[in-house]
Amino acid sequence: MPRKPQTAEPQTQASEAPRGSKTAAIRAALKANREKMPNEIAKRLNAQGWDVTARRVSVVKSMMKAEQEAKTASAGAASKPSFDVPKDAVSLASLKKAKELASQLGGIDEAKAAVAALAQLLD
Repeated sequence: MPRKPQTAEPQTQASEAPRGSKTAAIRAALKANREKMPNEIAKRLNAQGWDVTARRVSVVKSMMKAEQEAKTASAGAASKPSFDVPKDAVSLASLKKAKELASQLGGIDEAKAAVAALAQLLD
């Protein structure tokens, strides 16, 4: 099928503007007028020469809200540790030393008796 010949039409502001600039204009208007409804934002942008509907403003507004929620959720998750360590937890190195002590003293019962005697000496 042959191509259609290109016609020389005057360029409008929307065709000269880079891609995504309509969304950028909506974002800027939303940031400047947070309390305004999408219909009011669309009217203001249409007065400035943008071809914007209230529905488009609402979509961009919800995308901005979702991005903000994702940022705060990821920041909160990054600051928390992946697991909680109890305050009375014993390190692996301490457990290895206790095992070595128990084997040197002849068993767990002997190690317990030695620790009890040491506690009496320190009191």
